Amino acid sequence: MRSTEERFLMDELSDYALYKGTEKHESDPELRRIVARLKETELRHAGVWAGFLGIKDLDSVRVPASLKLKVLAYSVVRRFLGIAFVTKLLERHEREGLEDYRTLVEGKGFSRATMAKISGIIKDEEEHEATLLGQVQKHETVLEYTRSIVFGMNDGLVEILAVIAGVAMIATTGFVVALTGIIVGVSGTLSMAAGAYLSSKSGKVVEKSLKDGQQARTSPGKEAYYTGLFYFVGAIVATYPFLLGSAGYLGILESVVSVSVVLTLASVLIAIMSDTRIKTRVVEMLAISLGTALATAAIGFVVRTVFGIAIS
Repeated sequence: MRSTEERFLMDELSDYALYKGTEKHESDPELRRIVARLKETELRHAGVWAGFLGIKDLDSVRVPASLKLKVLAYSVVRRFLGIAFVTKLLERHEREGLEDYRTLVEGKGFSRATMAKISGIIKDEEEHEATLLGQVQKHETVLEYTRSIVFGMNDGLVEILAVIAGVAMIATTGFVVALTGIIVGVSGTLSMAAGAYLSSKSGKVVEKSLKDGQQARTSPGKEAYYTGLFYFVGAIVATYPFLLGSAGYLGILESVVSVSVVLTLASVLIAIMSDTRIKTRVVEMLAISLGTALATAAIGFVVRTVFGIAIS
């Protein structure tokens, strides 16, 4: 089991490698300069913890291979979700690291000299968080559109899975389920887009009145577009096994697996953007989605076996 000093040394070396990888792949000059500065600070922090452990050469310390996957994941996120989201991800990472340091100080009795060094690290981490938070606020408009995308897809996955799970229990062919999923998906797309537009429009009106006529940053039309479009994408993910010819229990199973995978990814993104616990959000969303699917499938089963109703 690692000591506290070893754990924090590895954390700082991991942060150094993360910022180094981010700097290498980042195309935005301002963010690249920021992560370059953070990279050097994290290396200095690692040197402090190495000193506590009597390690003179940081190159001799082995960093877990899993770190390479973490750096790769950040570059993939940057490519597909943009600078706004990766900045939010880095800010969250810094905040969690700062919380670890504050917990460490509260729970340990260090010497005055050691405490002075750790306090210096904490001050640096606070500055890092403030810097990245400023970047997050700078890209807040883009983040709002990303939220529309993720929440729209999330709703499409959950709602359409529930619909087709129930219909699949009473339908004799996959075509009926697929057709139902598409019809409900289109209806939901229009409803979600209209709801997102009206909600955003109302919010902007209130915001404008509170800010003395200042214009809102996001466009209600774009928010509606992204919400509706990705609701339909979520609906397709839930429906596609039946579109490809599956039916009955097999189709439901394939749909559940597909939705669970995509919903897990969507839940991780939602947790990051809403500053909530990732594990809690994933478990909650999977439980809700699979629970509603099970409930509607049970209703469909009862309708078919008790009342003898089937759709062909």
